[in-house]
This record gives sequence, C-alpha cells and structure tokens, in this order.
Amino acid sequence: MEKLIVIVFDDQTKANAGFEILRQLDRDGEISVYEAQMIAKEPNGGIRYIDNSDELAFPVIGGTAVGALVGLLGGPLGALVGGMAGGLIGSIGDLVHAGVTDEFVNDVNTAMTVGKFAVVADVSEDWVTPLDTRMEQIGGVVFRRTRSEVKRMHHDHDVAAHRAEMEQLKAERAQAKSERLAKIDAGIDALRKKLESATERDRSKMQVRQNQRDAKVQALKAKAGQLQGENRRRLEARIAEVRRDYEEKAAAG
Repeated sequence: MEKLIVIVFDDQTKANAGFEILRQLDRDGEISVYEAQMIAKEPNGGIRYIDNSDELAFPVIGGTAVGALVGLLGGPLGALVGGMAGGLIGSIGDLVHAGVTDEFVNDVNTAMTVGKFAVVADVSEDWVTPLDTRMEQIGGVVFRRTRSEVKRMHHDHDVAAHRAEMEQLKAERAQAKSERLAKIDAGIDALRKKLESATERDRSKMQVRQNQRDAKVQALKAKAGQLQGENRRRLEARIAEVRRDYEEKAAAG
C-alpha cells in the first residue's frame, strides 16, 4: 500500500538516523522508498531543505507529491517556492489524490515546531510495525496518509484514510507480538476519534449544502408562482436541476 509519511524528530542527528533506517528497511524489503526528503522548521515558520548526502539519498521515481507536501508544510509561501523549485506548480492535485487534507497537514505542523526536523517520504509498506517500531526507538513521531484515488469531497479523504489505516492496524494486531499490542490499540483508538471528528465534519458540510439547496428551491418556487407558461416551466426545470445537482454531490461526498 503506497503512502506519504512524515516522521518528525527533535534534532538533525535523529533525523539522519531516521533516514538511515528508511534505507535499511528499503534494502531489507520491509518497505519500498520511492522518494524521501529531509527538512527543518525555521524560526520564521518556513521550511528549510536539508541536502541529503549521497549515502543517504534515494532515487526520485517520478514523485511530485513529496515536494508539494513539503511546500504546504511551509505555509502558502512555502507551497509556492517548493512548487517552483521542483517544477511542481499545479501539483497540488497530486496531494488530493494522495488523500492529503488540512487535517493531515495541521497534525504534522502541530508536531513539527520550530527547530525540529522531519523526513518526508513516498513509500509502500504492507505493515506499519517495522517502520513505527524503529522510529519510536529513536524518538521519531510518524504520520502517514494512504495514497488513494478517492474522488469524494475534501473531508471524506480523512474519513477514507482513517478507515483504511484502522483496518490495516486491526489486521496487523492479529499477528502482533504482545509488547506491540498496547501501541497498536492506542493507534486504533486515536484513529477512531479522528474518524468520528471527520464524519461529523462531513455531516455538517452536508447539512450546509442541504440548507443552501432548500433556500434556492424556495426562491425559485416563489418566482415560479408568479409566472405562467414557458417562463414558469423554465423555472420549474431549474428547480429540478438544483435538486439533481444536490443529489449528485451528496452521492459523491
């Protein structure tokens, strides 16, 4: 399963160690790393790229989502500069397809305070335990988002991602050693809370759309009641169109 991951560290020494762990896991076949970048949070809130040495670097395999995500972590200016630096203007669509949302970016930014470092990577992994266990040992905090082609509305990316990760953790729990169960259970509980929050956001957004639909329909009905013939039929057709548009959006997310 392909994912975007961000691992936050307190200092560059630990981030270097985390980068090396990625290399080891990739070499051992535990995960596959397509692209990885080390970054630091500057005092002004911006992001500074850390030039990875040859011994730590991964080949870039057509990846653009990593650069776009790094740009977003630096705020609006960072997104622009990051996009220009990597030829990624317009690549935010890559993040949408990757399931990256405001919630995910905010979670990472909350953890990545000034002076901290992070490794951002595009990886494939079958289980979260190999990566999580190694990073926890050196103080890394792991954030991940499953790359998906979810075509629903923005917040539903959170719902879909949380459900997918919960299912993976539950499957992993069945084969986990006893010392990992508490960690996995804590992860499932945290995801359950996020899922509830994201689901409530979806409900609220749906209610707003329904209220907007109802207001439009009522306004059109009031006007249609004052008309006759073709003009009235035209407004009635618009009422049907408004209702149909709402139903299509509701079905899409």
